[in-house]
Formats: sequence, structure tokens, C-alpha cells
Amino acid sequence: MTRRFWEGAVRGGYVGHGETYLNDRDELWWSKGGELVGSSPDRIAFLRRIVEESPTGVLDPLPGDWDTPWGGVASRYLIAYFGFNRPSYRDVTMEPGTVWTVDVIDTWNMTVETLPGTYSGSFRVPLPARQYMAIRFVAADA
Repeated sequence: MTRRFWEGAVRGGYVGHGETYLNDRDELWWSKGGELVGSSPDRIAFLRRIVEESPTGVLDPLPGDWDTPWGGVASRYLIAYFGFNRPSYRDVTMEPGTVWTVDVIDTWNMTVETLPGTYSGSFRVPLPARQYMAIRFVAADA
């Protein structure tokens, strides 16, 4: 579920969550509301926070790489999501003239690690070789 939400978000989609677990109150969440079950609601809320931190509060689909979708706000706030892939690093080349801060996001454990310093041009971002990781690039003057 978490992967599908992230995939949808960075591709410019709006993903919904509806559950059909039968409970003691005979409520189905998608028709009557109530409480969502499991760990997805917390992870969806984490994604929402990441999206809301963008300069526009939404993610637009951006040109991606063959293996990784990108979303964000062009030249200001970029997110690359790796889904099932487990890279140990990512080489990136940014357009000249923009300085970036870089965050490594663990979408499963809901953590954000800001890398030290700022980056521009071509550089390598180290990753932990786990599934469900993302990288966020924020223009340093944003």
C-alpha cells in the first residue's frame, strides 16, 4: 500500500485508501468511515507531510529515469522514488546554477536523513540498499 501511494504521488496521481475489513460494529470504512486498520494510515500521513512541504503543496510528475519516477516542483523540490529497487547509491546530474540540500527518505520507517552540506552539478547520493527509499532535493534558496 505504501509503495502504491508513493508511486502515485510522484507520478502526479491522487491515490485513495478504502478498507473493507468487517469489524464488530459492522462498519466498512469506505462506506461509513471509522478508523483505518494497520500501519498504512501512518505511512500515508508521512507521505502527505512530505508532499505538503513542497513549495506548492502538491507534486507534479517530472521526467523520470528508466528505473525511477520523479515528481515535485520543477527546479525547486524534486523527489525520486525507488520502490522495490534497492540501490546503494544514485548518481544525479542537476541543471547548472542550482544548489540543493539532499534528504534520504525511508518511506517504510518514516524517517528523513538530511545529508551534510549542499550539492550542485553532478554528484553521488549514498543510499542504504533497502526497498521503499526516496531522495528529496530542495533548492537551497527555496
